[in-house]
This record gives sequence, structure tokens and C-alpha cells, in this order.
Amino acid sequence: MTGSSSGNIELVPLTAAFVPVAAALHVQGFEDCWDEDALLRLLDVPGTFGLLAFQPGDSAQNGADIPLGFVLIQSVVDEAEIITIVVASAARRMGVAKTLIAGVEQRLCANGVVRMLLEVAVDNDPALNLYQGCGFEKVGRRKGYYDRHDGRKVDALVLERVFAQS
Repeated sequence: MTGSSSGNIELVPLTAAFVPVAAALHVQGFEDCWDEDALLRLLDVPGTFGLLAFQPGDSAQNGADIPLGFVLIQSVVDEAEIITIVVASAARRMGVAKTLIAGVEQRLCANGVVRMLLEVAVDNDPALNLYQGCGFEKVGRRKGYYDRHDGRKVDALVLERVFAQS
């Protein structure tokens, strides 16, 4: 695998070959997780791309790469949306999500995208802290957007990040 890196976190494009890994990661982050078929269908949508974060294995020890997380983005003209982002349970609070968001921003800015949007559950404090730390701001609220398995409906906040133009 080759790609950009941040410390011991490397990023590569999320291709069909990595969809089984992404599906296994998605189970760790969401009640309503997406299977391989759903992820493949999303990747086939025009303007959609993903990045996979991993920790390279120790080649001297013939160690395997360790998948850390992934992000899926849909971009249309000069706007993009984070469709999903997830980090492996064991890799949380290690900078994986920030690295993924930075990699997405780099690619989007190179393609002329000026803003990125996402929805996040109002009760997802770790994600809200992450997004606030990455410069996202609240621009809206969707009432009862998420259905929980216990029957509750949870609002989503719509967040936006505007990229500085160079």
C-alpha cells in the first residue's frame, strides 16, 4: 500500500479491493452498519471517493497492515459531504479521524471544492468534539433524523466547513 502518511497513519484510496475491510470497520462504529454491497454501491456513485487509514505492518517481522478507519465522501461541483467516517474501536483518540479529514480536505481543495458538510447525531459527543476541533460549524438541525434500535429518534446537526481559498 502506498499513500500519504501522518506519523504511523497512512492513507490510501478506498477502492473495491478494500471494501471488505471498510465493512468490517463500519460495524465498529454504527448500529446500522453498511455491508460490502452497500459500500460498493456508494463507491459507484459519480463524485464519490473514500480514503482508508492504516498502520503499516512491520515488514522486518512480516507484520500485516492494521486498518484504522475510513471516510466516504460525495462531491458535487464545489461542495462535498462526508457520507460516513469511522475509526476502529482500538484506534480511537489517536488522530485517525483528523488524519482522514485532513486527507479529504487536501483532495477536495485540489479539485476546487470550497465547502464540506456532514450530519452528526446530537448525542455523539466524541464526533461533535472532533468536528468542532476541525473547524466545522453548525448550520442546521434535522429533527428525528436518526432512528435508534431502542425506538428513540435523535436529531442530527448539520455541520459545515468552508475551506480557505489560496
